[in-house]
Amino acid sequence: MKINLFQGMLLPKSRYRKTIFLMKLSFFFYLIFCFQLLAFNGFSQNSVTLSEENSSLKSIIHKIEEQTSYSFILNNDVINVDQHFSINVIKTDIEETVALLFKNSTISYKIKKNHIILTRTKIQHDFTISGIVTDADTGEILLGASIIIKNNNNGVFTNAYGFYSITLPKGDYILEISYLGYVTKVLDIKLEIDKNIKIELQPSSSELEEVVIQTNQNNKSQVKPILGGTTSLTTSEIKKLPSLLGEPDITRAILTQPGISSIGEGTSGFNVRGGNVDQNLILLDEAPLYNTSHLFGLFSIFNADAVKILKLYKGEIPARFGGRASSVLEIRQKNGNSKRIKGEGGLGLLFSKFTIEGPIKKDKISFLASGRRSYFDVFFPLFKGNEAVDKFHFYDLNTKLTWNINKNNRLYASGIFAADVLKFNQEEENGEGGFDSDLDLGWINTTATLRWNHTFSNRLFSNITGIYSKYDFSLGQREDLREEDIEENIEETVKRSIENWIFKPDFTYYSNPTTQMRFGLYGNLYQFIPKITSTAGNQVLDKEKALELAAYYSIEKQWDKLSLSTGLRYSWFANFGEEDIAIYDPNLPQTQNSIIGNRSVKNNEISKTYSGFEPRISLKYDINDRKAFKIGYNRMFQYIHSINRQTITLPNDTWKPSGEHIAPLKVNQFSAGYAYDTKDQNYNFSIEGYYKTFDDLIVYKNGARLGVFDNLETELVTAEGFSYGLELAAHKNKGKLTGNVNYTYSVSIRKTKSNFSSEQINNNTYFPSNFDRPHIFNITANYKLSKKWEVGAFFTFQTGRPITQPNGRLTLDGDSFITYSDRNAFRIPNTHRADISFTYTPTDNPNTNWKGSWNFGVYNVYGRKNAFSINSVFDDNQLETSQISFIAAPIPFISYNFKF
Repeated sequence: MKINLFQGMLLPKSRYRKTIFLMKLSFFFYLIFCFQLLAFNGFSQNSVTLSEENSSLKSIIHKIEEQTSYSFILNNDVINVDQHFSINVIKTDIEETVALLFKNSTISYKIKKNHIILTRTKIQHDFTISGIVTDADTGEILLGASIIIKNNNNGVFTNAYGFYSITLPKGDYILEISYLGYVTKVLDIKLEIDKNIKIELQPSSSELEEVVIQTNQNNKSQVKPILGGTTSLTTSEIKKLPSLLGEPDITRAILTQPGISSIGEGTSGFNVRGGNVDQNLILLDEAPLYNTSHLFGLFSIFNADAVKILKLYKGEIPARFGGRASSVLEIRQKNGNSKRIKGEGGLGLLFSKFTIEGPIKKDKISFLASGRRSYFDVFFPLFKGNEAVDKFHFYDLNTKLTWNINKNNRLYASGIFAADVLKFNQEEENGEGGFDSDLDLGWINTTATLRWNHTFSNRLFSNITGIYSKYDFSLGQREDLREEDIEENIEETVKRSIENWIFKPDFTYYSNPTTQMRFGLYGNLYQFIPKITSTAGNQVLDKEKALELAAYYSIEKQWDKLSLSTGLRYSWFANFGEEDIAIYDPNLPQTQNSIIGNRSVKNNEISKTYSGFEPRISLKYDINDRKAFKIGYNRMFQYIHSINRQTITLPNDTWKPSGEHIAPLKVNQFSAGYAYDTKDQNYNFSIEGYYKTFDDLIVYKNGARLGVFDNLETELVTAEGFSYGLELAAHKNKGKLTGNVNYTYSVSIRKTKSNFSSEQINNNTYFPSNFDRPHIFNITANYKLSKKWEVGAFFTFQTGRPITQPNGRLTLDGDSFITYSDRNAFRIPNTHRADISFTYTPTDNPNTNWKGSWNFGVYNVYGRKNAFSINSVFDDNQLETSQISFIAAPIPFISYNFKF
């Protein structure tokens, strides 16, 4: 190696220099080639070829980035990537292309290295289009109407008072306004100043029905709403359902939806996703209602002729709602026709109804009055004997007054008065005397709501509400006993009431078409009055008062594919006297015998407070314009409780506020869902799952006493629980056949938390709640036979609910006692029922405004004897079990409905 190296170093100088020269020359040409290659590549990566007509900015940016080495930097909150542009260039330099693209637009750009930074022009002129959307024939506001900006496919919905606001840069826009059942309207807007536009939509006629259905694509779609688990129903949809005795019923309409169940036929209320009946906040024009039934649950107090729309929140619940743990049912009454006098009504087998509405001053002041009354009492005297029902009827009255003061101010006054009356008399004579017994039973709902809508600006809308709501129940009993020369008179009256005084200012701020904020305050003063009056002396229990305050803020934000609705509610609750609070020995169960003292609370002195944050969040991701995925979370507090057996909600249920011995109920709900619409919008599909936890539930102890008395907490025990489920729904929206099919799988279980064995239910192990129904399947269908005939059908199947059954008898010191199974260890048989109705609408008489229709059908078509409960008694030392059914036979109905 050394020799070879030495020889290489001794090469002639000329040859060595030649070698060096050739190496340098080669390296020079190599550099030239590289620079030429780089130049060629740079040139090829900086030229653009595009042919786009009214394409989205997002699409154009993507194509430029594919053709060049440049990337765009922008803020979606500042630059709307869905706005449309047109450009036509062939192998044009990147800088020239960008300049051409954003010419005469509100977007400015800066090119830095290989980045193109987009911002809005500093001198930017944004203007706002705002106003209300109404029915052109009646002047009725349309809540939830869709306003789509066709230029960029953004849009907004009208709020609960028909108000909308859209803020956009200066320019020309096309607005498409649509609402289910109305002709879609298209407006060309030249936006150079703020505009206030009142939009009137024309109701669809039968000739235009097919066109309207095709243009209103989101009638039952779950793709567009950000919130999951929401259901909206209109009066027309409710009236198409077969109903008991032909009377459209809102509660029965709710029970056709997924995730909703009831204890049984003939009961009031409904259960939502494993929650008790009292966990539903039911609002009529924002006023809370506590018992919504007539005739012990056979009918609801809501007259469908007075109702405009209802919306049920059972998944994600907006932050403006609070006080209940499972759902919110928001019902809005009609405002009253502001154009002309209009009436409608119906004559049924056992009750009739009538509604009238119209202008007091055209387009300025309108009214609505709607009433129903049963006439069961007319027929009962025909069956009088020793036992007679002297009075048995219900009635309700809905009223509303609307005053359009000016374009920025509206005033609403509304209310409901609903009552049930039952008077029962029994007489019996025997050889030694006899007795005479009277029973008077009644319950009344009363609400009054005053609302002021004010538009502060074209972006800020307010609704300030004052509410009074009261529920009264009374039960009077009188007995006259006659034995030889002795007469004894016994009288007793039980009264219960719950009153609310509510003040609620609410504000909505429309920042831009993709951002909306809502915030406000809520105050509710409660008063609970239990009272017993008897000939033995009056017993007036402590009048309980409570105050609930809350503040909330929420925001809805939409990006390209992601939408967010989030909010935070902070609530504070105080129970205050005058009252005496029992003090219990902490080492013993809470019973009358474990009371070791009392704490006196002076009048209006706070005895106990609770508070906490209630966050809400919903996220929606649009896979495309027909598919969406949603997730959400809710935390809810419930500060008042209905103390009952949790088997059936009755008018005499006791409502009690949280206090020293009863904590508020706390519920957390997690949900996720997927929604899909077919391309022609003929079908809507959705699937949603949920998981809920319950803490500080109130349940009765085993063997608890029922009634009104002091220290009610001694009969109660605290429990926890959870529920989970899966809801599937499919809707068909077009054609002669429309309807929906839904299936719900759900589980709802409870477990007591007491350390004392005497308070434990099933040894503190989990047991099904009273309303646990794992499988529910519903089918609703409507078929248009002809222009005059339409048929509606409904079928439901539900797993039987859990019950506790007697399983033996124990004799102790000559006394017999019935023993029972573990709590809810058995189930009643599965229930199912089919209903059918036919509607005949004669051809309208062109010489009159009168329109009539006949509705007839059969409720419980095949006479299924669905068990409400199982009754067990001992007879000759044998346990006899029988099934109790409220409706055990087909019930035909016929009614005549009219409009003018």
